Amino acid sequence: MSKEVEAYIVIAQQEWELNLGSNARNLAFEFSKTKPVIYVNPAIDLRSIVSQRKSPHYKRRLKLALGFGENTEKIADNLWVHTPATVNYSINWLRNTGIYDFLNRQNAKGFFKSLRKGMKSLNLHPEKCVILNDSQMFTGLFTKKYLKPLLSFYYIRDNLIGHPYFRFHGTRLEPQTIQLADAVFANSAYLAEYASHYNQKSYDIGQGCDLEIFEAENQYTEPEDLSAIPHPRIGYVGFLTGERLDISLLEQLAEAKPEWQIVLIGPEEIMFQESSLHGMKNVHFLGSKKPQQLPVYIYHLDVCMNPQLINELTIGNYPRKIDEYLVMGKPTVATATPAMQMFLPHVHLAVGVQEYIKVIELALLPQETSARNEAIACARSHTWKACTDKIYDTQTHLLEA
Repeated sequence: MSKEVEAYIVIAQQEWELNLGSNARNLAFEFSKTKPVIYVNPAIDLRSIVSQRKSPHYKRRLKLALGFGENTEKIADNLWVHTPATVNYSINWLRNTGIYDFLNRQNAKGFFKSLRKGMKSLNLHPEKCVILNDSQMFTGLFTKKYLKPLLSFYYIRDNLIGHPYFRFHGTRLEPQTIQLADAVFANSAYLAEYASHYNQKSYDIGQGCDLEIFEAENQYTEPEDLSAIPHPRIGYVGFLTGERLDISLLEQLAEAKPEWQIVLIGPEEIMFQESSLHGMKNVHFLGSKKPQQLPVYIYHLDVCMNPQLINELTIGNYPRKIDEYLVMGKPTVATATPAMQMFLPHVHLAVGVQEYIKVIELALLPQETSARNEAIACARSHTWKACTDKIYDTQTHLLEA
């Protein structure tokens, strides 16, 4: 007979208050449709206290960390946010693993002590709760030791150990955290395969997307800053970062096909700001747009693209923008990575400028209605409910075993 789950606890990488689009937030909302959920903010650390001491947000965080205020707040039906009443040691810079491990354990003790107190205030019992650890590979290593939940799941939605911050200690500790989990869930086959080296119960549960505002059959008025740009328009919508996007590829593409207009929509970081793209007549930077404006801009592009670099950060990454492109019925081209294989045959994949030119030329040809409709249906199938249903299936199997 399976055991009853009382609640879900989502141990997150990102603070709820930052209001960034994140898988952990979406999964928390989906879980809350069936059970109470506590979304747990990361603990504040000493370095952040010093560097962000003038920020009103961090002043509030410090008060909560010191125990002044309400650490567990209800923010929606069946959903609470817990901000830990603890201050972490800033230890990522340490190279002595013995000292690091000792202080990491101390950080975890404070974190889980605060979480247990928050759960108690809601009359929740750790041994009846399921944990979803959103790649908190350091503190999360001690989930079972200091919380003792009914089940503890590890969730991977990005190859974080490819990032310099996580690389040194993460390559050592994430495998241990994965091994200790009752199961591991990933949003791509590539990341699930990586996790399976350390835990056989590793599953690709896909990626959910919020596509309610995207409707391919709507007639959207063309924005003024786009109307002056001639066709064909080859566009990218999202954060413009040189860590993940191939600036050189875009430069070569714009130079090789001057009749194509490269339209880049989104905020830029320094590598894009300083690139030669800004001096090219057929490259257009339209800046940041509000989320509700994105369908309008995508609608008026001829081809949408995702010109990713292939590196440790991107190789297993699930680009949610592909679903946004496809659900708008747009011909889509992208860099060929393992995570992109699931979108075939609805996308054109390429590596290098010559292949990109070929697939964009194909994408500019008239679309067949059936192929367009199949692409839209593919995107619509990627829901958060589909993700959590797979988690529930694994959970049921484990509890009945």
